[in-house]
Amino acid sequence: MHETDANDSRFAWQWSVILLVAAAIAFPFDATVARWAGTLESQLGGDLLRELKALQQFGQGAWILIIAIAFVSLQPWRARRLLDFAAAVGMTSLISLMLKMLIGRPRPTFDDPLVILGPFRRYHVSDVAGLRHAWELWAPISSDLWSMPSSHTSSVVAVAAFVIRMCPRLTGLMIGLAAIVAIARVILGAHYLSDVLFGASVGWMVAGSILHVDGGVRAIDWIWKRCVNRNATPALPRLLAAERAHNVASP
Repeated sequence: MHETDANDSRFAWQWSVILLVAAAIAFPFDATVARWAGTLESQLGGDLLRELKALQQFGQGAWILIIAIAFVSLQPWRARRLLDFAAAVGMTSLISLMLKMLIGRPRPTFDDPLVILGPFRRYHVSDVAGLRHAWELWAPISSDLWSMPSSHTSSVVAVAAFVIRMCPRLTGLMIGLAAIVAIARVILGAHYLSDVLFGASVGWMVAGSILHVDGGVRAIDWIWKRCVNRNATPALPRLLAAERAHNVASP
């Protein structure tokens, strides 16, 4: 591993740890921040509120597709990097969902910010649903007990991590968009502050780790060679050579 690669890896993990510590610090103040956010939401004008509701979806399905199409349109020779993109976003979403069910934190609408159910405790969701675990996918609880971490935030941070690694000049823009999504989720009452900070930590750690090792491209190379053609030449070396030929630094 090159020294710069090692430094990039340490940088990614450092930010994940910083965000995780920030989430722990914010946890006792979640109720105060949630009340302030609720007051702010009631004071926002209709147009601004609609803008926030739209912007909070950045990093979700439609936006992921738009970014993928734009990336391939601008750099078609780099299309295989979408495998890294899919792996980073997909694994981040999966791990976020698993953490939601294991942690089991009620949404801010329940006004129980200090409650963490874990995998064993149950919570009274409604008169219809009764007492439920957070992992009861078959129960009529929707995502009521899935406040931590914020999957919207973890997803947008995973998207941002990919774009930043592919085009570092967009770092400021992507960090700004990720911050807007996180802030919107708090203002709109979907999450507590610690939820979005924890979600950002998960997104940066998982996506950053996958992107750092070209995880998506390597995985398909491995599967293709084991299951389809044992004599196939891995695509990753050709991709790295193409990036060098186009004067693009390998991520």
